[in-house]
Amino acid sequence: MSDKQKLPLNLIYEPETYLCSWLVPNEAGDEREIPGDLTLRPLHRPTGQIYGDVPLQHTEHSPGVISTSFPQEINFPILHGRLANGGSVILLDAHIQLWDKVGLITGAAALLGKPAFFGLADISGAPAVAAPPDVTSATFQITALDAALGVAPIKNVSHPNHPDGEQDRWAATVNANAAGTWSTEDAELTVSYYQRMRALDPCEFNLAFSPVATVKLSDPKPLEVTLNQYIEPLRKILSIATGKPQELSYLHVELEGRENKYQVFGTGITQSPFASSTTAIKAHNSVIRALPDGLSLLDLVTQWSRYAAEHHPLVETYGAMLHARDQHPRSRYLLLIQAMEGLYGYENKASDEQRQATHTVNYKVALAQAKNDLDAETFKFVKKYLSKKPSVSLDTALDALLTGLPVNLMDQLSATDLVKEVQAADTTDLTTAGALRVVRNNLAHGNRGYDPYRLHEVVRLLEFIVRGHALRILGCPEPVISRVSPAE
Repeated sequence: MSDKQKLPLNLIYEPETYLCSWLVPNEAGDEREIPGDLTLRPLHRPTGQIYGDVPLQHTEHSPGVISTSFPQEINFPILHGRLANGGSVILLDAHIQLWDKVGLITGAAALLGKPAFFGLADISGAPAVAAPPDVTSATFQITALDAALGVAPIKNVSHPNHPDGEQDRWAATVNANAAGTWSTEDAELTVSYYQRMRALDPCEFNLAFSPVATVKLSDPKPLEVTLNQYIEPLRKILSIATGKPQELSYLHVELEGRENKYQVFGTGITQSPFASSTTAIKAHNSVIRALPDGLSLLDLVTQWSRYAAEHHPLVETYGAMLHARDQHPRSRYLLLIQAMEGLYGYENKASDEQRQATHTVNYKVALAQAKNDLDAETFKFVKKYLSKKPSVSLDTALDALLTGLPVNLMDQLSATDLVKEVQAADTTDLTTAGALRVVRNNLAHGNRGYDPYRLHEVVRLLEFIVRGHALRILGCPEPVISRVSPAE
């Protein structure tokens, strides 16, 4: 038996190619069962084929004269299929490209249900105009989920050499409090552990746990909405909490009006469920430890979703780069500075609007006075180049954000080779924030580049700062934010 099969959380279906039959609608609204296959791979869109009597369209030019063009394209919001093992498949946003007796299928996601206990799986469905069924609950696993929960699944252990241990006896007490449930009007989120015990083998005794999250929706929602409002936000929050990209390793859903559980295949799902280990939890080093910190993961998720819907500049900019790997420090530096500048503008919108209103009044007064005192040509010059907006300094924004967290990294930034290099080359008395501005402007405008290693040193520190502010706007308390530092 493989290690994957021994996990408490197992795949319902392994990634591979499955023989199946597809229920393909035609123009008349009838559905025809056509043999084919379905190929499922981690992190990829599902693909497949139909072959044989595929639903081609022919053009009759005159009696007895018919032509057929290739390829032919047909699209369905939902396509049903029956696997050879009796299981069912629902393909979302299906596209079929037809070539003679073969059709090539792609879909946005594939939902696979277990075989029915009696008879064949029910793959009956409405024709092509039918909408995909909505999700009532989703069970999923994200790497570092156990680290962010903050509580281990085993409360204590004893062994023959333990002070309280009995002779020749090994024992473990499961932690009954190693689960968190949080609710809102719209959803309930539970993070807990699946358990597996191998106790009947006379040569091995094993107890293992897999962290799992389940979100139950008050009102059923499409799969894409469920992913965007609950699953992906939690994945991003865990990435912020650990400072590393985290992966969606498993997902199955329950659908409105259907009893089966459906494993989801599509982009962004690794299909690699895991069991918890102390080594991995320590390596993740999550600054969020929900249960000990008294934090609601659902509240964090809901707040992230609200900000995303509002196009909050930090959430939109930093959120987009959270899962990027091997990104050049140049692009990462620019995005981090952009996220900070956007956050400052977002949080100081009211005062900026007041400054603009005051500036507009002064602008009009100044122009009126200049028109009376200056000749026509000079006034024309002044009117053209006098700004209608008050001056805005990136230094001010950076200063406020660099020093606005419980852990102040300004001294460490000031000590970096990049900041020292820029300050040494400048004739003015540049502050650290000013040096960062100069670097941003030079990179953004293509004036010059900088050593990638020196950029990386600064990017590493800026990322701690942006992570801290991300947690702050989500509502995390100061002790949690304080953990976001190079020393943590």
